[in-house]
Amino acid sequence: MLAAVAVAIAAALGASLYGGGAVERPGPPGGGLAEQLDALRGANDLVRASRADVGREPALYPTAFGRLEAALTEDRRTGETVPAVSPAALADLARTDALDTPAWRAHYVCLSLSGSKGAKPTDAATVLERAGIREQAESEALAYLRAPDRGDDGLTSLATRAAFLTTLTCLDRESEVSRATLDRLAADTARADQPVPVLYAVEALRVAGVRAHTTRAVRGADVLLEGGCAGLDPIQRAALALLRQRLPQATRDCLRPALHDSDPQTRWLVRRALALGASDSSPALPAPVSGIRSDGLVAKSPAQLGTLTATYNAARALTARAQQEQAPGWLKKRLRQMGADRHLDPSDRVLLAMTCHRLALACGPQAEKGVEEAAALKVPPRLTAENERGWYGAMAARAEFGLGCRHTSVDLSADERSTLSSRSLRRVVVLADAGCAAQAARLTEGTDLVARARQALAAGDLVTASDAVQAALVSDQSIPQAFWSELPGLLKRYRDARFPELYAPSPGGAASADATRAAYYLLA
Repeated sequence: MLAAVAVAIAAALGASLYGGGAVERPGPPGGGLAEQLDALRGANDLVRASRADVGREPALYPTAFGRLEAALTEDRRTGETVPAVSPAALADLARTDALDTPAWRAHYVCLSLSGSKGAKPTDAATVLERAGIREQAESEALAYLRAPDRGDDGLTSLATRAAFLTTLTCLDRESEVSRATLDRLAADTARADQPVPVLYAVEALRVAGVRAHTTRAVRGADVLLEGGCAGLDPIQRAALALLRQRLPQATRDCLRPALHDSDPQTRWLVRRALALGASDSSPALPAPVSGIRSDGLVAKSPAQLGTLTATYNAARALTARAQQEQAPGWLKKRLRQMGADRHLDPSDRVLLAMTCHRLALACGPQAEKGVEEAAALKVPPRLTAENERGWYGAMAARAEFGLGCRHTSVDLSADERSTLSSRSLRRVVVLADAGCAAQAARLTEGTDLVARARQALAAGDLVTASDAVQAALVSDQSIPQAFWSELPGLLKRYRDARFPELYAPSPGGAASADATRAAYYLLA
């Protein structure tokens, strides 16, 4: 997903610890956990997913928008062209950059190639075929356009449908999108009030031959564009200027500093907006800051940013050690700032509310809205590959707020039942934590979960081992005292060498928020 709508509620969520018989549990380490979370502090005062530095290797999102930004300047500055993207390198990136779903990866591939001169409509399809995700991407995009995820808020749904329509057009599959689906997207565009998703929807629909109105998004636009910089974020201001095709001096002055923003999507839209009314004699804008490699790919931003998902995992680790009151001051301050931010992305509200609830913090009106939205999330009646993200997010929210079990059908294949995969264990755990204990226990029948945990620990997979133990507890499987006695020793090799109260997902690695949560759930 786009950065503004890509944050899902589907963070890792372990089952509550209960069942398993009367055994003596060893006292865990972790007395300094709250202090050592400073090692995971991001530049934005949220918890980072991993202590390892990121941003040195290429990724799809910066490649897509970095190339688009560079393409805006290639003819006007020096006559140099944007380096051609290597189809093999782009295909490999589409296969391995698994932070996004196949349809979103396909979207970024299409955008990456649209920033290349001479790119043909078949190029994106060829790259996706080579990556092995074309069929999945097309199916996901078509399914979402026809029936958007009910767990997504209106703006997330609008942005996602706009992106997927653009992707299907890029792949020459737009004829499979019905006129009724396009008309529904156009109607939702007119009702939406945020310029960025509205701009993307208008542009996607225009290519499909449908005109969309921007009724709410441009209401009061002239006042906002003439007003002070604090009234709109740069990315929304740029999108509004593009929708209105106006660039007042006040907006020009607000946007120029954003040409150095860390987000390539923001820089691309800002550069587009600043080109409104420009001529060959206009002063040149600063060169793009994203460096395109010789293979045409772009590395992630070196800024080490935290995420709400990682922050929620850190909060769960703190509560497993009963240290929620000792959460770092910088983190509590940031969460309260987000809770008071009226421009907070709506897709962040539920996860913010979950994190604040876990830490027993009063975070303000945005978190309060998140609590209300969590209660309104619909759990799909049946878990499928297409709705798994929304299903997991809804179940995780119900688990956090104690909203109770909702009837939902979850089945495992025959191959899964003897040795549950990591993904299936996560499903079992979130079912149990949401109060569906009987259903979770049924899914684990015939599986030796203690053996599965030992196997995962031996194989270097801490998170799966933790999920297997949580599943054993909820299934009331007997866990021998010997296992609990051995556990602290088994986990020693997962401790971060520099910050021993934090844990790495595999031995010898850098600490991560999810692995630290998993370790303290095991040791709770």
